Formats: sequence, C-alpha cells, structure tokens
Amino acid sequence: MDTLLQRRRLTLILCILLSLSFAAVSLISYKASRRTIEVALVEKELPLTSNAIYAELQKDLIRPYFISSMMATNTFLQDWVSSGEKDHRLINRYLQETKGKYQVFTSFFVSESSRNYYYPDGILKRVSPDVPVDKWYFRVRQMPESYEINIDYDMANQAMAIFMNFKVHDRQGKYLGATGVGLSMDRLHRLLGEYGQRYQKNIYLVDSLGEIRLSGHAMPHRRIQEVPGLADAAGAILQNKVENLQYRSAQGQTFLNVRYMPEVRLFLFVEGREGDAVTKVKQALYLNIAICIFIVLLTILITDLTVRRFRKRLEVMATVDHLTGLMNRQAFELISDKMLAESRRDGRPVTLVMADLDYFKAINDRFGHLTGDRILREAGALLQASVRDSDVLCRWGGEEFLLLLKCDAIEAERLADAMRCRLLTHEFAHEGRLLRITMSMGMAALQPGDTLQTMVDRADRALFIAKDSGRNRVQAGG
Repeated sequence: MDTLLQRRRLTLILCILLSLSFAAVSLISYKASRRTIEVALVEKELPLTSNAIYAELQKDLIRPYFISSMMATNTFLQDWVSSGEKDHRLINRYLQETKGKYQVFTSFFVSESSRNYYYPDGILKRVSPDVPVDKWYFRVRQMPESYEINIDYDMANQAMAIFMNFKVHDRQGKYLGATGVGLSMDRLHRLLGEYGQRYQKNIYLVDSLGEIRLSGHAMPHRRIQEVPGLADAAGAILQNKVENLQYRSAQGQTFLNVRYMPEVRLFLFVEGREGDAVTKVKQALYLNIAICIFIVLLTILITDLTVRRFRKRLEVMATVDHLTGLMNRQAFELISDKMLAESRRDGRPVTLVMADLDYFKAINDRFGHLTGDRILREAGALLQASVRDSDVLCRWGGEEFLLLLKCDAIEAERLADAMRCRLLTHEFAHEGRLLRITMSMGMAALQPGDTLQTMVDRADRALFIAKDSGRNRVQAGG
C-alpha cells in the first residue's frame, strides 16, 4: 500500500511539474507572440497602411483640392465676373470643360454680385441667406480661410457630395464669389470600403471638430468624442499630438494610427485589430495546451509502466539469485520464517535440507569459473525441477542450496535422495567431454523451539557428516 501511494505521489508530482512547465512555456510564448503582433501592427503595418491609403486619397481628395484652387485663381473666371457676367454660356462651357477634363462629380461658381449659382448645365438658382441649403455660401464668404471642405446635398445631381469651396478674389483682392468642384459621396464611401477590405482595416476621415465625415463602413458614432476609449484622447488627437493610440472597443483591442491631411484639413484614421493574427496565436496556444495534456497523460502512463517495470526488476533483484535464477538467501529467510510459523500453528512437519556439490572447488580450478557457473545453473535447474510446488528452494551461497520441504524426515529423505540420484545421472558437457557431479545433503526436521538458524546449524552438521562419510549421500540430522 505504501509503495502504491509512493508511486502515485511520484506520478502526481511529475504531472504537476510537467503541467506547470508546459503552461509557463505556452503562456510565455503566447504573450511574446501577441506582443510581437502588437509591435508589428503599431510600428509597421498601420503606418505603412496609412501611407498607402494617404497616397490613394491624394488622387481622390487632394487632386480636387488643387483643381478648385486653380479655378479660384483662373484669370478667365476673374475677368468674366469683373466684366459683368455678360455671356452665361462662357462660364457654363468653362465649368463643363473642368468637369469633363478632371472627371469630377460636379463643378460650380456662385457670384457675389448676382448671387447666381452656375453649374455645367446653366444657372441652377440664386442663393439667398434665408434659404437653409444656401447658408454654406454665406459661411464661406465670412470665413477667414481661403477654402473649406463641406459635405452637402447637390441639388443639380440630386445626391450628397463633398464640395471643395474656394473663395475667388480679383487682382485687387475684391471678393468675387465661391467656386470649386464636388466629389460623389458614394464614390468615396466605396473607395474607403475598398481600402478597408484590401488592407483589412477600418478607415474613416475626421474633421478638426472630431466629426466623422466619411467612412468605408457603418459607424455607430458621429463624433470621435462619443467613441468609448477615444473620448479621453480626442483632444490630443485633434491637436495633432497623437499619432498612435491603443484602446479597447466592443470588438476588442484596437490600434489606431492618425495622420493629418493639411490640404483637405481632415484626419485620416486607420484602425487595426489583433484579429486573425491573435486568433491564430490563440489556436496555437490551445494546440499547445492539448499537446501538453496529451504529453502529460503519456508521461504518466510511461512513468507508471516504467516504475512498475523497475519495481518488478528490483523485486526480482531482491529475491532472485542472479546466477541460478533461484530464490536468494534473503527471500528464503522471509518465506521460511512464514512456513515455520504456519507449521507450528497447524502442527504439520517441515524438514530442512542443505545440499552441497562435491569437489566443486576442483571443478573451478580445473575447468574455470565460467564452467563452474554453468554447472551451478544446471544443478539449480535440476533441483528446481525435482521439488514440489509446496516446497521452497534457494541458493544459500557458493555451491550450497537449501530446501525447505513440507513433509516429515522420512519423506524428506526420500525426496532428497531422488534429487541426489537425478544429479548423479546427469551429464554436464564441457568442450566435448561429459562430466558427472555428485551432491552431499544434510537434513534437519523441525523440532519444538526451532528457528531457521538452529535448523540450518543442524543440517550443516549433518552435511559435514555426509561429506566426512564419503560424500554423495543424504545424512539425517538430530
């Protein structure tokens, strides 16, 4: 029971050590991989993606900015307005050519003197400060900056558009009106969506007040100040003090790269999440844990089998004589004490026989110890084959054997003599020669008050008498 508990304790300790080791290695590896992903995302992937998207947006946002800027400084436009806007077809053709040449959604000019809204197909209307949709013009007229970007409804095309509104002044600095081009919102939405799918990122544009003006996907908030995790950093972002930010959103850990686009006065927000990369790392962690469990279970099984195997080997080594394969002296003493105790309790006779090979030293001296060992093994096998299942046989030491027979002295003498005769008739082969070996035996029957040692002493004295009387005989002891 103690051995079983010790084995289980050893297995449990080994299991705990292996589990802790695997868990530590797996978690450290997971943390390191996740940190590597975060660093790569923040320091490399997001900035590179932001640069690539910025380059793409230059073609769609900054290009119209330069077109509008050129229109505002065009001398034809300035001269035509200054001459009294006499031929409307001239401005219409100019706006048509601008729209067609630069492939913009619309082009326009609003005159300060006439308040006419010119577009490629003619005069759309006259703007008025009392009309809500015309307030943009009066805002542009009063603003200190030379231009603005405005998202508004385009009445001419019946769609939402992004307008680049530029002030127009003559050579003396007199305000003449506002001109510019418009970009289709649908097109920019589609472009940002395509960028997002291509780079696997969330992309949106934010103005200087924090309002989300354009995005490639549905945004649950209108302003970044309303976004959980971004609200606290919104002020620093809009002051262009923050380029990289990490915050936790409803979708998980989010990494943000912000780039200001001064030409259009918008901030480009590019968001990335750990996403698939971390999912793969987590899958690797789960796989490592599964492998860990498998290895731990396999180790437990192998350890248990190994411990059992070595335990059996130790038991064999502790109880078996390594040369003859018979029981050794230590094991014989334990079993004999038990047999003697049973014999006293049940009143059954027990007889001890000590057997010794005759002239065995001469065999070793003449034929060598290897031959002597082989003869000992064969002699032990003959004795083992002759004893009954209830009897016990061991190699006592050297060429001596002890037998504990569950019978009286008469039956023991008969059995011992049969063994002696069997050994006598056996031929031991050596280098083509046949050798015969004899055996002398001394017996001692169990008497009241006997111990194994007293029986061995009497059997040894009887063996001495058998040797002294000519050997190759069985001698009963007192």
